[in-house]
Amino acid sequence: MDWLPKLGAEQLNQWRSQGYLDIYHYRENRKLPLHYQFVEDARHYEGLELGLQLPTLILHGCYDDVIPIMASRDYASTRPWVQLVELQSEKGLRDVMGLIWAAVRKFCDI
Repeated sequence: MDWLPKLGAEQLNQWRSQGYLDIYHYRENRKLPLHYQFVEDARHYEGLELGLQLPTLILHGCYDDVIPIMASRDYASTRPWVQLVELQSEKGLRDVMGLIWAAVRKFCDI
């Protein structure tokens, strides 16, 4: 969770003590409360421990200001079953929907 350090210690502690943090949800186009248990739960899952090597497609905006593109590059670089498509877009990817569907069709061989 590379985006956690961006919150800063004070905001992270506040999230932990209050239980919820409003996080922008791109599909809903508004902020929604996310419980701190999400962070606690995520710490139990290390990417390297996952045993299944399922074909995986990652679509990532190069200008994402929440999760840096390097996180997906690093993840995909050590997993040959992962295909990374870097899109010249931001987090929401709304301006590249045609490219997304083309990548999904190609990945799924539709």
